[in-house]
Amino acid sequence: MKNSILICTALVSTGLLYSCSQNNGSANKQAEKPLSTTCYMALDGKDTSRMELNTFSKNVKGNLVISYSNKDNNNGEFEGELKGDTLLVIYTFKVGNKPTIYKNPLAFLKKDGKLIMGVGEMESALGRTYFKKGVPIDFGKGRFTYASVECKKESK
Repeated sequence: MKNSILICTALVSTGLLYSCSQNNGSANKQAEKPLSTTCYMALDGKDTSRMELNTFSKNVKGNLVISYSNKDNNNGEFEGELKGDTLLVIYTFKVGNKPTIYKNPLAFLKKDGKLIMGVGEMESALGRTYFKKGVPIDFGKGRFTYASVECKKESK
């Protein structure tokens, strides 16, 4: 009986020590610094949009705020990748102060130092929304064209 208790105690202790010593990668993700950061702004009538784009070695991340003159703002973050001259991201955002979180794909064409937002057909599967495969994204119908601007420094 004593041997069983000692064996169980040793196994549990070993498991705890092993799990505590593992680095699950979260420290590396937080420590990774972007290779570059570029800020963009776009205007469409009275509506404006600001984007901060952080480029990493294998992906991009950033923030996007779309401010509408006559409805609640979209405010959130995106993550994705640059494929050639096309930036494909998933935008996770809230509308105004509502608690609901939305996720939508966005596409931008890099051209002449600007980012042109594209419009494409969407489809949903398993609760996720995607651009419909085989249907091209139309960058001529996009609402916002983003030009680079100086990044705002956050005051601390």
